[in-house]
Amino acid sequence: MHRRFNLVGLLTVSFLGLLVSAVCLAGQAETIEEAFGNATVKGTAGSYFEFTDAEAVNSNFGWATGYLTLKYETQSWHRLNMGTRFFAHGQLYSDHDNGTSDPFESDIESPYTLPELYLNCGFAEGSSLTIGRWDHDKVSHIDDTQSEGAYVAINEITDLGFIAGVMRRFAEIDYDDGEDFGRTNDAQDLDSEGTYGPGSKPYLFFIEGKYKPWDMLMFNPYIMHQDGYAGVYGLDTKIEKNTEDGELTYGAGVNYYHVAADIAGSSDSDNFAVFPFVSKGPIEVTTGYARFDNGDSLNKPAWLRDYFTLADQQKEYGNAGSDKYFAKVKFSFDKFWTHFACGDNHYDFTSGKGDRAQEYELQFGYKVTKSLDVNLRLFDVQYHNLDNKDYQKVESRVRFKF
Repeated sequence: MHRRFNLVGLLTVSFLGLLVSAVCLAGQAETIEEAFGNATVKGTAGSYFEFTDAEAVNSNFGWATGYLTLKYETQSWHRLNMGTRFFAHGQLYSDHDNGTSDPFESDIESPYTLPELYLNCGFAEGSSLTIGRWDHDKVSHIDDTQSEGAYVAINEITDLGFIAGVMRRFAEIDYDDGEDFGRTNDAQDLDSEGTYGPGSKPYLFFIEGKYKPWDMLMFNPYIMHQDGYAGVYGLDTKIEKNTEDGELTYGAGVNYYHVAADIAGSSDSDNFAVFPFVSKGPIEVTTGYARFDNGDSLNKPAWLRDYFTLADQQKEYGNAGSDKYFAKVKFSFDKFWTHFACGDNHYDFTSGKGDRAQEYELQFGYKVTKSLDVNLRLFDVQYHNLDNKDYQKVESRVRFKF
């Protein structure tokens, strides 16, 4: 029997330990009661709709949801604060041509959940320790959106920062996903032997750094390791330069990572991507090329899948021998923006996947007010040397923040 992560117990012990920690000496609230009494509550309410027109017979489907998320965070007390976020989905529509599948339940496995539940302790000048469930979208390279575990962020030197931590399981809980921690198929629980292999350890350790030696240059090295499954080390480099008159911005992102596979049946891999870009006024143009190893190499570990891409659908992305070409043009004007993106992915022939997938994406966004915005996305995905796999898709979202 696998031992489960006891989040409540860990938070309780951590809170008591941090309460007496010598590093947590200063804060804004004078009492715990004041910290909770001055807590902030923010939220978002919205609706999302998608419909897929598939080439295969009896394969069209669509669904819609109304969703609500509320974020509660206490005021800092002795540099301690805690927060939690509630997320709820409510089915508005769900239909599949085959008459038996429920597309809403396929994407929204958990209609009610807590994607965030954390305790944070600040120390030194600008560093902190976070324990629990947190939103890692802008913190690390971990896949999806939320993690469960702990990490420390060190920010004491100008233009240099580090994070290091451990993650037990991850989730993707947002307007179009309800992939909760410990969800039905357990793919996002690191003790899932079906995904990570027998004998793998149920913890991912990670460390990342960000260093900006000059205004035009940024380095982001990272290491991730799950014993018995895989280890990754990589480097993201971004070069960005403005012309003297400030009217033109240009540069490139250059990314590389190596996977040391530790799971049976897979070998190591080396993967890289480059994304040149240029922008002037309301127009931004980005191109890109990504290359993945061939054979039986492990190109995309389960906790590093949504990476090296400019397009949303990412069909067959990272297959053995993948060469993918990207292009994206974005136009922004006042409250309106739109972009067109395309991806052309060539890879080794695989049954059920063919040897090439092309995707096209057209997106529109409009900010009605400071709190209200709407979004529309259109997709066209085409396969080569494979029948009954193409599809077109439409997505729309209305969102109100409060």
